[in-house]
Amino acid sequence: MNPFTVLGLEETADDEAVRAAYLAALRLSPPDRDPEGFRRIRDAYEALRDKEHRLALRLFGPPPLADLMELLDAFPYERRYVGPGPWLNVLRERRR
Repeated sequence: MNPFTVLGLEETADDEAVRAAYLAALRLSPPDRDPEGFRRIRDAYEALRDKEHRLALRLFGPPPLADLMELLDAFPYERRYVGPGPWLNVLRERRR
């Protein structure tokens, strides 16, 4: 998750622009209507509130596994975990 893109900000945004973007995003995704959107917006705001963390994001970008976690969250829960069935089929095919 890149907090700058979640809030729709440039990387050179100051504190006031971060706060204004956060409040604008909250109006679009209030916690009672869109809890997942609110969580993403809140996490992005928390990441950009700290000046040292904001500087680290500007210099190094978001953590590499953050994109992977977003991809996993996009899958439905029932498709995330594979039971033993497919593995047993692979083993049966190898015996033949």
